[in-house]
Amino acid sequence: MWNRSAKKTKGGEERSLSIADLRLAIPWYLHPAEAPEQWAELIKQAQLGRVAFAVVNVDSGPGAEEDPYYPRALASLREGGVPLHGYVDTDYSARPAKDVMADVATWLNRYQVEGIMFDRVSPDPANLPYYQPIAAFARQAGIKTLVGNPGMVPHTDYLETFDVSCVFENLDGMHRRLATMASPEGIPPERLWHLVYGVPQSGFEATLNRVASQGAGLAFVTDQTGGNPWNGLPAELIEVVNRHGVHGRHRAHT
Repeated sequence: MWNRSAKKTKGGEERSLSIADLRLAIPWYLHPAEAPEQWAELIKQAQLGRVAFAVVNVDSGPGAEEDPYYPRALASLREGGVPLHGYVDTDYSARPAKDVMADVATWLNRYQVEGIMFDRVSPDPANLPYYQPIAAFARQAGIKTLVGNPGMVPHTDYLETFDVSCVFENLDGMHRRLATMASPEGIPPERLWHLVYGVPQSGFEATLNRVASQGAGLAFVTDQTGGNPWNGLPAELIEVVNRHGVHGRHRAHT
């Protein structure tokens, strides 16, 4: 059984993951007209090799109509080396599959994303027949990377359906309890993602250490809370990844 917090060295021995092994997988729910310095920082972090992908979200998905700000903004991110994934809500399998597939097609045709992040994914194996045809449709349409976000550890078959799974999305206070929570076995770190919000001041390093100790190679942590905590790169997060020389010795699906 794979040690969830270990990696193989060139000699074959196992070692624990560290903050330096992590890459940032970033929910980028920030409009291009807002905070241009944040958009520039995202490109800078990507050019340092620290960004696995950014999830872009026009209006809880690609939006009914093309937002005039997005084509140029996303082209700039793409040219700057940021792999782009489009946000698609599934409402825990309650949303009609045809609407989910239509969003996938819109993201691909309108904004040329290379990945899709399916949000509010059901962790229940009874709902796999809903997700598997959607995943097959997305791959056939040309999507390179599929990310599923149940926000918790789902049934094992979900981990095989998606290239990357968000196995934690919750407050930092809940993240501190991870030592008592189940964590996937046998899944490479570049396929496991933690999203943590409400991180206290000076708590970013401890949270990122917990992510690494759980064997997840992808992370995004923020001090923000509320309806949209995913509205930029916190200064303390940047300080920690700079100090640790985060560069992701593994490479996520991009």
